[in-house]
Amino acid sequence: MTTWLGGIDMQGDGQRKAAGRGGGLGVAACISLILSGCGGGKSADITLPADAVESASLCYGATMAVTQEKVGKGSVPLDAASHALHFALLAGTDGDLGDPTKVVGKIERIGTQDKGLQDKFVADKNAASYTAPCAKAFPETQAGAFKSLPPDTRDTRTQCYVLSTVLLQIFAQSEIAPDPRAATWVKLNGQLEQLSNNEVYPAEEDEHIGEIAMRALAKAVRLGPPIDVMAACGDRYLKS
Repeated sequence: MTTWLGGIDMQGDGQRKAAGRGGGLGVAACISLILSGCGGGKSADITLPADAVESASLCYGATMAVTQEKVGKGSVPLDAASHALHFALLAGTDGDLGDPTKVVGKIERIGTQDKGLQDKFVADKNAASYTAPCAKAFPETQAGAFKSLPPDTRDTRTQCYVLSTVLLQIFAQSEIAPDPRAATWVKLNGQLEQLSNNEVYPAEEDEHIGEIAMRALAKAVRLGPPIDVMAACGDRYLKS
């Protein structure tokens, strides 16, 4: 069971599919070194790195490893995949958002084509020990964190559009179990795109469209779990 983060393209049409085949999970070699002394420890013994990207990498890998222990080598359930991805999106959009390429690069660092980290979690059987530290470090990922969408404004609609675009593009390249919600997201994404195309934007925003998208993504992922945010976006904006 593997997933791959990457290929986020806010300038193009992207892939509007809910499932596909991807590469593997992994992070930089330094994370593996951090893990090497952690086998079998309790959650109280786990100290996440100060670097947000490295911490998110560990939390992403641990979450996917826990899921693998539950479902085996099969496709990843949408809820589990969204939960794991949330760590990457939070860390990736933490800090300067002026250069979309750098933001996407940070997200992609958390999930690369080397799945060694996830394999090590599974082999050491210590993935669950990261659950509590990760919940503390990234409280937005926890059930109940989402309260409500902001009032209906262009910015809120942009948040829903960008979040749905990113989720669909990433999951199109991942081994995600079929889920009817994915088709709903595709429909919502199309409707929000059409609505956005019908709105009038100041000409100066054309030069900053990538930054605007990243700022919208940063706001959206801090509302709470993506599954909950997307449900609220659908309730408000999806037309039958």
